[in-house]
Amino acid sequence: MPIPKNIFQTFKTGDLPWITRFYISRMRKKNPGWNYHFYDDKRILGFFEEEFPPRYLKAYKSLTIGAAKADFFRYAVLYRYGGVYLDIDSYVKTPFDKFLQEDDDFIITHEGNPGLYCQWGLISAKDHPFLKRTLEKVVDNIETHRYPNDVHRTTGPTVYTEAINEVLEEKPDTPHRLLGTDFNGHLKFKYKLGRIFLYGKKSEHWKKKQMSQDIIKPSGE
Repeated sequence: MPIPKNIFQTFKTGDLPWITRFYISRMRKKNPGWNYHFYDDKRILGFFEEEFPPRYLKAYKSLTIGAAKADFFRYAVLYRYGGVYLDIDSYVKTPFDKFLQEDDDFIITHEGNPGLYCQWGLISAKDHPFLKRTLEKVVDNIETHRYPNDVHRTTGPTVYTEAINEVLEEKPDTPHRLLGTDFNGHLKFKYKLGRIFLYGKKSEHWKKKQMSQDIIKPSGE
């Protein structure tokens, strides 16, 4: 199944700094046949309300850190619609149509960290079993409050990698294509100054926040 020509990005607000708007504009110019979709926090709530069972919205609203919410959203939006997800501070070097193949269903690419797959960028057809399993595991992690101070394990690359490996162990012929490390340079993890303009002080970054606060609201709040 071809990858739908959708590009998804998210941030808490649509009030983006000039450097981010520049990279978005450049990405859209590189990919003129693709539809661009931006979701702020309010639009994401509406998406979950309309597209998923209530427990998914409840789980999403239980997260207290924006990065974890963005993780959850990326799996959900690509599972529902298919396309490309890219972190708001990442960027595109190669037009998608130049490195994607007509028979691609899912692109797996390694992180620089051994044993993990990248999810700052995702490329998938809709309804893919890798994302279905990832969503199931994320919701379970949240509902069981399994990792109260660990975004990576709750919603991030760790749970995403575990989900893919589980599915491949059960069904090795699950359609996918392996694309080296970090998309072989076609997509880039961060552009210069993006983190400073978007997140400000280092104390506001999720890696700092998770050390001092529970990333999941207690049940009932």
